[in-house]
Amino acid sequence: MKSRFIACLLFLGLLAHGLARTSINVTNRFAYGANLGWIDDRGDTNHGAVIGEFVCSGYLYSANAGWIHLGSNAPANGIQYQNNSATDYGVNHDGQGNLRGFAYGANIGWVNFESNGAPKVDLRTGKLSGSIYSANCGWLSLSNSFAVVQTDSIPGGTDSNANGLPDAWERLYFGTQGVNPAGDPDGDGMSNLEEFLAGTNPTNSSDKLRITAFNTSSGGSFATLTWSSVLTRYYFIEQATNAAAPIWQDSGLGSIPPAGLSTTRSVAGSSLPQRFFRVQAVRPLAP
Repeated sequence: MKSRFIACLLFLGLLAHGLARTSINVTNRFAYGANLGWIDDRGDTNHGAVIGEFVCSGYLYSANAGWIHLGSNAPANGIQYQNNSATDYGVNHDGQGNLRGFAYGANIGWVNFESNGAPKVDLRTGKLSGSIYSANCGWLSLSNSFAVVQTDSIPGGTDSNANGLPDAWERLYFGTQGVNPAGDPDGDGMSNLEEFLAGTNPTNSSDKLRITAFNTSSGGSFATLTWSSVLTRYYFIEQATNAAAPIWQDSGLGSIPPAGLSTTRSVAGSSLPQRFFRVQAVRPLAP
């Protein structure tokens, strides 16, 4: 008996245009500051916080401090806030869950999202942790024994030309918009759209999602796969018994967090003449 494998991506559809009014959960929405009291991260829904893949935007609301602005969703460079002026400030997301930068409240001044407080969003659950700091209000906790802030989704950002690639991603790698989603400028066999969905660099031919090692037990009932991974994506291993007309099914491992630049998992199953495997990269909490 022999086992074979296929490494490929499953596309979950194009990004929705624009951002939701707020991404914050209707129930898990309150942060807390000992000197400030409760802070509603959902605000009035229309202006509430949005935790995006590149930047955060919208407003938090405190009955004691008023509105606290996370950013405009329009950084000057089109990618992330530089936090170097009164018109280009806000909270950035590095794609791995870390939130860094500055929010601003007219009544309390700057609120710092920095490494000491380690504000972070869990890419699997959407729950925020850590603390943020205001010189005028002290530490504000994003998660404590009383409440937690949770985002229901992490939007990819504005896609003004509806090509499936966020404007920020296009500018980050190509310095412009209107990139052909079907193009393959680095010649690695993955299109620009596939590179975005996999979280890989479309200008680096050595950076792509691929299975790098595969082993199977005698009889094929146990298989181990190793694939290249990135910290901004989660993964599923799927399997099928027929390559000509495959019916892909989850391996039973569910969502797999990246272990680093390489991730390995083993799949157990019944002994079969052949099984086919693929690794699917997914954007965490994609709307």
